[in-house]
Amino acid sequence: MRDRRNNLAKLNTLVFGRDLRITKGEPYPHIYEYDFSSYYPEENYIYNQDLPEGKEIFDIRFYGADVRNDDNAPFIQKAVDDAAKVGGCVVVSGGNYVTTTVFLKSDITLFIFRDSSLSSNKTGEGYNHLGIVHCDSCRNVTLTGGGKLIGNGEYFGRKPLYDKNIIEHSEYIDVIEMRKKYRAQLRFAHESKYGGVLYIKNCNDIKADNFIIENSAHWSFHIENCNGVEIKNFVINNNRHVANADGFDISGSSNVSINHCFVSTADDGICIKNALWLGNTNEMKNISVSDCEVISCTNAFKIGTETTFDISDVTVSNCRFFMTDIYPGTVSGIAIESADGASVHHIRVQNISMNRVTCPVFIRLCNRNRASTVDSSSANAVEFGKRKKRAFCAAKDRFHQKGSIYAVDISDVTAENIEIPVIIAGYKQNEKSFYVSDVTLKNFNLQYAPYKEVYDKRRFIPEYVDVYPESWRFRNLPAYALWARHVKGLKLLDFVCGVPRSTWKEEIITEDVI
Repeated sequence: MRDRRNNLAKLNTLVFGRDLRITKGEPYPHIYEYDFSSYYPEENYIYNQDLPEGKEIFDIRFYGADVRNDDNAPFIQKAVDDAAKVGGCVVVSGGNYVTTTVFLKSDITLFIFRDSSLSSNKTGEGYNHLGIVHCDSCRNVTLTGGGKLIGNGEYFGRKPLYDKNIIEHSEYIDVIEMRKKYRAQLRFAHESKYGGVLYIKNCNDIKADNFIIENSAHWSFHIENCNGVEIKNFVINNNRHVANADGFDISGSSNVSINHCFVSTADDGICIKNALWLGNTNEMKNISVSDCEVISCTNAFKIGTETTFDISDVTVSNCRFFMTDIYPGTVSGIAIESADGASVHHIRVQNISMNRVTCPVFIRLCNRNRASTVDSSSANAVEFGKRKKRAFCAAKDRFHQKGSIYAVDISDVTAENIEIPVIIAGYKQNEKSFYVSDVTLKNFNLQYAPYKEVYDKRRFIPEYVDVYPESWRFRNLPAYALWARHVKGLKLLDFVCGVPRSTWKEEIITEDVI
């Protein structure tokens, strides 16, 4: 009980100090009500499918795979190796096959029938942070069939501080308290976590169509240093209390499209990042997201935070971002951030509907500059609250590089039950202002949640220059529609927001906006 009380006392450090993570102890496989979303429209995205014509078939059962085996990886891998010789199709059918990491190769199709799956072994042994399916330096690979990759995420997390769900809204909206309560319910991964489910890196011409990822323990679908990735008719359905279980993570990659997909997860739904410590060194461009439904407990769509190299030409359109049945809801609908020296520019977002998204739009330029203190070998140490060390792999001219955000166009946004205004913030450091530039917000209709709000009496709002950027970081702001600071070229066109119950707030507050 003593350790438990100490942990609860430390919750006050969650938002302003070191993050508290329970990373030791036995796995906690218990499933709570509301861990998985009550809204799960698999039938809208996944369909029955015939085997591809003209391809030689390599059924894993012919190689010895059996649903009773503890590890089917050797048999599946032999099927993959043989299929790669002729550009064939590896077929998974007949049930759920436990496996360690399977390494795909060029010119093959992985076809998992709708009633079948590949799943983790619930121990993490045999994965080495590569996931269930790993694809490195391949080209012309297709994943399809309507079947599943299952991560068994709760087997790699520890018991949370609060071992129950909080589903009821507080009487008063306090953005700090709502985040602390939710984070206390999270099952953070142990230091020995094996990673996500599907990981492709250094690949070209990858297609994923009619596919499901379920219950990932970490990043569900990681796309790293790839060119030409097409994803459609894809479902990610994760436990919403398993920490770090992002949906799609796109890092160091260009020419990526995500179309007609469903994501439900505890962490970011669709996240674009370009980090030195992830092994990324190139500019990212030409990324599109369209016709997607995203349930996320953090950010539905996000650029950043781990971003040391530039990102441009990103479009997000015709999407629905929402939370169904747990408190407190999604942190941000659209989050566009540069905290580690990157230039993020020419971002276009249009026709987005949101419900129970705490902050509809969060645009944040700051100077955390993680590249100066984290490298590829120390990133995991930082993640688990250990001592940081100065990077030896980062170029010296990137240690104090200032990032930028400009040319952002967001239009046709409808958001219900919001709790934080639109936030656009640059920063001021050493008496110099660093601006977010050329932002247009057009045709916004925002409506507040029907709850009372906390009256925050702060005389000034700190810059929070070097901390992890999130919309709740600024606490309970005195504006209800828009709060903007250190911005150049801000345009508001047809920007409408309903008045919240707490009428002490001002509609729009700007500071150093020119």
